[in-house]
Amino acid sequence: MASGKHDRDLGEWETLADSYLRYHAEKRKEDNWAYDELDDMVRKNPHDALEVTLILLKKAGEDDSLLAYIAAGPLEDLLRLHGPDVIDQIEQEAKENSRIQLALSGVWGLHGLPVFDRWYALMKKWGFAIGQRRAL
Repeated sequence: MASGKHDRDLGEWETLADSYLRYHAEKRKEDNWAYDELDDMVRKNPHDALEVTLILLKKAGEDDSLLAYIAAGPLEDLLRLHGPDVIDQIEQEAKENSRIQLALSGVWGLHGLPVFDRWYALMKKWGFAIGQRRAL
């Protein structure tokens, strides 16, 4: 990766993700900033928020409860607020990543929104909507 702004952002995003996850796990007041910052980023800068969310999903590893927390938080908010703008990248990231697929199964509240049909098509494609795979 070339040096410059994106490198700086990546380091900042890693710190944000670590603090966000630590706040969830430990509820330390000094980490609350991360929750607020990511929430603000989701609303104002969805593409950066998606990058942080992808980092969070990677850091969640095999922890389904953590995956569900991320799914019901920034991932769901991104799809609810900016679905048409982020769904292409989410679909691309999820093609070969069963953990992102599982996280998407934990997203709710999209019915009636422009992104619903595409999200639901993914749930069917990956077996969540038809009972072949257990959703979050």
